[in-house]
This record gives sequence, C-alpha cells and structure tokens, in this order.
Amino acid sequence: MSAPPRPPRSRARRVGTGLVGLLVSAVAVAVLVTVIDVRQTAETLSQTNLWLVGATLLLVPGQIILRTLRWRLLLPLRPDGERPTVARVMPVLLVGYLGNLILPARLGEPARAYLLARREQIGFARVLGSVLLERVIDLASLAFVAVFAALQSGAPDWIVRGMVIVAVVGFGLVAILVASGIARTVVILARLLGTRAERMRAALTHAIHFGEGANGGGWVPLAIAVGLSTVTWAFVAGTYWLSAQALGIEIRISASMLVAAVATLGTAIPSAPANIGTYEVATVVVLTALGVPAHEALAMALLTHAIVTVPFAITGAAAVAQLSVSLTDVAEEASAALPPPSSAEAG
Repeated sequence: MSAPPRPPRSRARRVGTGLVGLLVSAVAVAVLVTVIDVRQTAETLSQTNLWLVGATLLLVPGQIILRTLRWRLLLPLRPDGERPTVARVMPVLLVGYLGNLILPARLGEPARAYLLARREQIGFARVLGSVLLERVIDLASLAFVAVFAALQSGAPDWIVRGMVIVAVVGFGLVAILVASGIARTVVILARLLGTRAERMRAALTHAIHFGEGANGGGWVPLAIAVGLSTVTWAFVAGTYWLSAQALGIEIRISASMLVAAVATLGTAIPSAPANIGTYEVATVVVLTALGVPAHEALAMALLTHAIVTVPFAITGAAAVAQLSVSLTDVAEEASAALPPPSSAEAG
C-alpha cells in the first residue's frame, strides 16, 4: 500500500495548523499564569501524595485494554473473514495515541488507520471509517455520562446544557453512521452519475468504502462498544478522583467524571502538542465552577495532564519500536493516502 507524494498545499496546511495550535497554547498558558497564583499552585503540587499517584497509574492498563477491545469490535474483517487479534490491534492503537500527542491536527487517527490497514490488508477507507465511528461513540458516551455527572455534582446550568447538546449530537451521529447513511447515499449518487463524471465517481467509490467502515457491523457491536466506552470513562473518572485525593482536594466521583469530560472535550481545540494550555484551561474552568480554588484547580490540571499523557506517550513509543515504524513517515503516508476527488483509490 504505497502512498503518493504529499501535495505541497497539504503540507502547508499542516504547518499552518501547527502554528495556530502553538499560538492558542501560548495564549492559554499566558492567561493561566496571569490570573492564578503560580506559587500557591507549586506549593499544592509539592504536597502530592505519590502513593495515590501510583494508584492512578494502575488504572491505565485497564483503559488501554478496553479501548483496544472497542476498536477491534468496530473494525472491518480481514480478507480471511477474521478480525485482527487484540495483540495486533493494541500496538497500532498506541501508535495512534502517541501521534495525537505529538503531531498537529490529530494526525494520529489517520496514521493508526493507515498502519492497521497496511498490516492487516484491509482497505484504508474502511478502517478510517471504523476510527470515525469509534471516536463518535467515545464522545457520545462521554457526554451522556457527563450529563448525569453534572446533575449529580451541582454543576452550573451552562455546563449541563453543553453536555446535553454534545450527547444528543453524538448519539445522533452514531445512529446515522450505523444506519449506513453515508454508504447508501453515496451508492445512489454513484448510480445516478452513470458512466459520466469518472473523477467524481472515483471519489464516491472511496466514500462508499468509508461508509462501510463507519457502519460498525450493526447495532449489537455498537451497543457493546458504547458499554466498553462507558466503563472506560469510569476508569478515567477514577484517575481524576484519585488525583484530587493525592492533592488533598475533596471532590465527589461525579465531579471527577465531569472534569474528565470537559477536559477531554477541551482537547478538541487546536493547540500545541499534548494539548498544552488548552487542557489546563478547560480543567480549571470546570473545577472553579464547582468551587475549587483556582490554584488547586491548576495543580490538579497539571497533575492529571501528566497522568493521562505520560503513560500513553511511553507505551506509544514502545509500540513504535515494536512495530519498527517511523511515526512521522506513517503520518505522511496516511495523509497522502486520503484521496483527493480525482483519486481512483477504492479503499
């Protein structure tokens, strides 16, 4: 599965996205150090209970396993009619997470799709469709749990309404994807085109395969994937709650779930690698809305950011070494494999 050279315009767009992310992160950091007492934050961090921090790290392997099972469940079948094994999916997933941490524009997502498609001889478009479905399910499940958490923790109305909107939109997208709305619509358009507009037909053919991957195999795998996502977010909430306890911050588990949700949604904002600055701002905003002092909120943001980032960076680097791949090369090839309208790639 060789990829054509990457167009200069696409390369320039990627550089531009990276520069915008750096600017956003710089502004976020500047705001934080201006409005929050950094000395008090450092003092709070100096009193961290390292035993409890160690306990949070024990939850990471469970998250990795659950996320691997979820993606495997949504993957299309290989040519032999079987799905890739957990042992083959997990390192690719970790490579993708590392890519999301250090590459702009969340290039880790197409990179892991491309890498798995190449290793398992599955169409790239189909695998990319499964990644889209997985991310939408993850977001929708997170928002649904966050709505309950916001109500239980006494969060402000604006947070509750925001979580409700995200949950409704997320599950609506899941329903559309699983109903194969993309694939069926594209098939109809392709038939209407007949033998004309071959360039457009090639793009539509690729979209058909993408839609097939986003279908997820029906409602049963979808329901299981939603369940796995919900359990995963329970693990994440436990991570945030233990981190708060390590800093001596008393918050309920429901508040921890809400913090995890808002912090995760905050990573969608363009930023520097590892979401530096934007993650902290999102975390501080929701914690202060729940009554936590700003300097303690920033301390928790910094601690949880390290806990949810460093283990995935280390395991991702180990996966890159295990697979003997170059993350930047895979990202470049994945970007080039995303076909323009004139491509005849059929996935």
